[in-house]
Amino acid sequence: MDPVAVQREPASFRDPTGYVFRRDGRLLRAITPKGRADFEHFLASGLAAKLMDRGLIVPFRETGNESEIELRELEFITYPYEWSFGQLRDAALLTLELAAEALEHDMILQDATAFNVAFLDGKPVFLDHGSFCIHRPGQPWGAYRQFVMHFLAPLLLMKHVDLRCLDFFRAHVEGFPLDFASRLLPAKTWFMIDPLIHVHLHALMERRYSSAKTETRTFSAAKKNVRTLLRELADHVSSLTPPGQKTDWGGYYSDNNYSGENLKFKKARIEKVCRELAPRTTVDLGANTGLFSEIAARYSGQVVAADIDPAAVEALYLLARTKCPNVLPVLLDLNNPSPAVGVFNRERRDFFSRCRGELVLGLALAHHLRISGNWPLTHIVDLFADMTTRASVVEFVPKQDSQVRRLLRSREDIFDDWQLGNVVGAFKRRFRVCKTIPIPDSERILLELYL
Repeated sequence: MDPVAVQREPASFRDPTGYVFRRDGRLLRAITPKGRADFEHFLASGLAAKLMDRGLIVPFRETGNESEIELRELEFITYPYEWSFGQLRDAALLTLELAAEALEHDMILQDATAFNVAFLDGKPVFLDHGSFCIHRPGQPWGAYRQFVMHFLAPLLLMKHVDLRCLDFFRAHVEGFPLDFASRLLPAKTWFMIDPLIHVHLHALMERRYSSAKTETRTFSAAKKNVRTLLRELADHVSSLTPPGQKTDWGGYYSDNNYSGENLKFKKARIEKVCRELAPRTTVDLGANTGLFSEIAARYSGQVVAADIDPAAVEALYLLARTKCPNVLPVLLDLNNPSPAVGVFNRERRDFFSRCRGELVLGLALAHHLRISGNWPLTHIVDLFADMTTRASVVEFVPKQDSQVRRLLRSREDIFDDWQLGNVVGAFKRRFRVCKTIPIPDSERILLELYL
């Protein structure tokens, strides 16, 4: 292959059996000589076709060159620290399902990292076609420890400690260390069979056998025992439910100063913009539980629906699973967005380098950025101008609004520039057209902005 024409993906370098690269605008996976026998069995056994038919792995096609396959490229890939509880749980169940299905085809899933999973059409989908290898008699599931670190441990911490524990993934991209998870889990989990076996005792055993004075042991397992392990893990993960934590904005649209007519007008106006633009991608910042994401989904190829509230993102995922499969939920704090992490800070890209849309919505958001986040107006303008390729809709909420008064209760009002004229003037520096649309019987204004 011509090295000038090939661009390797920065995140694809750990696997000796293959790597992902781009050539002439196409996304491909190279199959190295080390991985060729496994991949040929993956195809010949019927496992690849079966998983694609069921929508469990990213579709690919053979190119006629045994050293490569062409992959379907996903528009936007999220990372585990951007997921809700339900997304992580479903990604875990997908991983176990793939491992169990591989076993029935005399193969085994050798990797169980959460970063091998993305979301497509409202469901998790597996990315790494090179993770399937031929199963040898007596071979245990070597990815078990990785599964616990990437899925079970964070799920247990989210359930028994706090939903926000998922954010630890940013610091532990190799998975949650078992001793770390064991120490954080409450004492009651020592009396629960699955946390006890898979986290607490696992951590103790790991500590024991990590000693330089302790002889390394090699384990073997019959296929039926591997199958039993996978089934028991799936049963436990399926039983996990998110805690009923109360969050600040999960019930925003049932606790605001909108009347029925106000909201009806706002929804109709957003629908008009979405219908006229018919964007390939809409980004809904501060999406809350998805009221406007659902409207945008009718006219958009994909809606990236981002919110800071874990409960809201869980509701967005339910929306994607049940009604709008083109909605992709993202857990996002705009004051501290997902950074670039991993080796050379290139393995996992930052949020803004991954996400742009033809339409960007910022409804009931900008006043939070200005007042709670203390963003200058120029930063707010740059956010909406840099993220869109065509248009943005931003809602201006004045100081006299009850939601802004709520934000100002515990802080000094130093936001003299938070006036409609100043905000419109700031947006006009980056946008060619700035329409101001008053919301009837309200002091709120929709700003329709076009580049």
